[in-house]
Amino acid sequence: MTVFSLASSAQTETSKIFKKTEYINGNFYRQTADTIKVADQQIDIYFFKRHFFSPYYLPEKFTDQQHKNKKISVWRDPKGKKDYQQNWENTYTYDSLGRVINYTYSGCFVCSNLPFSYTVSYNSAGQVERIFNTTNLKDGFKFYYNKKGDVIKFEKYLLDKLETVVELAD
Repeated sequence: MTVFSLASSAQTETSKIFKKTEYINGNFYRQTADTIKVADQQIDIYFFKRHFFSPYYLPEKFTDQQHKNKKISVWRDPKGKKDYQQNWENTYTYDSLGRVINYTYSGCFVCSNLPFSYTVSYNSAGQVERIFNTTNLKDGFKFYYNKKGDVIKFEKYLLDKLETVVELAD
C-alpha cells in the first residue's frame, strides 16, 4: 500500500467591497460598488491602479535608497539619440530618504503620449499622501491610510474639482 502525502499552502483570500463615487464638474454623478478578492496583500496605490486604473502614471516604486538626493534620467531607447522627437525621457527626483518627490515624462504629442510631471508629498508616516500635476496643481490624487498602512480611500481631482472617490466600504 502506497500512501501519498500532499502538502499544500494557500493564500488566504478575503473579499473587500470598494465604493466608487463619481462627480461631474464637482457635482455627484453616480455611485457603484466593486467586490475584489484580496490575497494577503497590502492595499497600496498600485492596487488601485490595477483594479480602478487610477492613478495611471506611477513610478515603478516610490522608494529607492541608492538614489538619495539624485535626479535620474531614463530614456525609452538608452542607445538612441537623446532628443524628444525620436526618443522620450522619464526623470525621477529623489529626496534625502530615497523617496520619489517628482517624476516626469517628456512625451510625444504626435503619438498621443502626452507629457506629464507629478510632485509627490508624504505624510508623517512616510506614506504617499498626495500626487499632483506640477504644471497644473489643480489635477491630482490624495490618499488616506488605516493603521495597518493600507490605502482605504483615494480621491482624484480634475481642475481642482473632485472627480472620483474610491474607498474601502466598512
